[in-house]
Amino acid sequence: MNIKHSMMIVVLLLVGLFIMIPTNALAKGIFEHKDTIVPGNQTVDDVVVVGGDATIWGTVNDSVIVLNGNAVIKESAKINGFVLVIGGNVQQEHGAVITDEIINVSLNNATKNSLLIGGGLVVGTWLLQLAVSIVFVILPVLTVFLSKQRIHSFVDRARQSPGYFLYIGFFSSLILVAITVLLLLTIIGIPIAMFIFVLVVLAFLFGLSVLSMLVGERIQGTFTRSNWRISLTGSVLLVSLMNVPFIGELLFLGVAVFSIGIMTLWILEKLKRKPSARS
Repeated sequence: MNIKHSMMIVVLLLVGLFIMIPTNALAKGIFEHKDTIVPGNQTVDDVVVVGGDATIWGTVNDSVIVLNGNAVIKESAKINGFVLVIGGNVQQEHGAVITDEIINVSLNNATKNSLLIGGGLVVGTWLLQLAVSIVFVILPVLTVFLSKQRIHSFVDRARQSPGYFLYIGFFSSLILVAITVLLLLTIIGIPIAMFIFVLVVLAFLFGLSVLSMLVGERIQGTFTRSNWRISLTGSVLLVSLMNVPFIGELLFLGVAVFSIGIMTLWILEKLKRKPSARS
């Protein structure tokens, strides 16, 4: 199926190229907007028919392309390439030789519905990805804006030793995954697992905010700007990279590990302060 789609794209590009080339350049080929016949004693390179039928008795060295019409391949025909018919039918008589594939796309109601549903899914997926990307750009900026100066302590620590957060986050992630799996095995543990998931999401948002500040600061011209503008610059760059295949998945995983490392250190610091506050 992928091969056919690729061939259709190439063929459509060739059709567009044929349209732009002057007629005298197609002396060895046929390009018509009406019913076309290739006699049995004739040899041509290509046959392209738009809005008509193509009847082949002779030899075609390359391809036969029919748009909004039918292709009739007679018994004496020899086509040393593929046959593509869009919006019509292919009639091949016994004895006709076609060395490559026959691709027939009939624009019936089922095909139109499939194209409509497929196009809707593609557009819907793209719009969903765009909406998620916008949210991931806006939320870090809001976090930086609302946190005032409290986020700067984490930004300073991450600036000095970013690998430390990744180191802590990696081992904390393994522990969280193990705990979550054990909790999901019991009905009582499911709410706790959901609570952990919410914490991880919030940690991811905060970690993305910290990284957006770090990235934004490294871009020339952002040092004199306000914090929310620096965060906006960094988050746009990070989210754009997240939409790149393979690189985006690795970056998303890295941000998640980095964020869990921040959350772990924050929880440990809170636990250390409680005993000292009681004493």
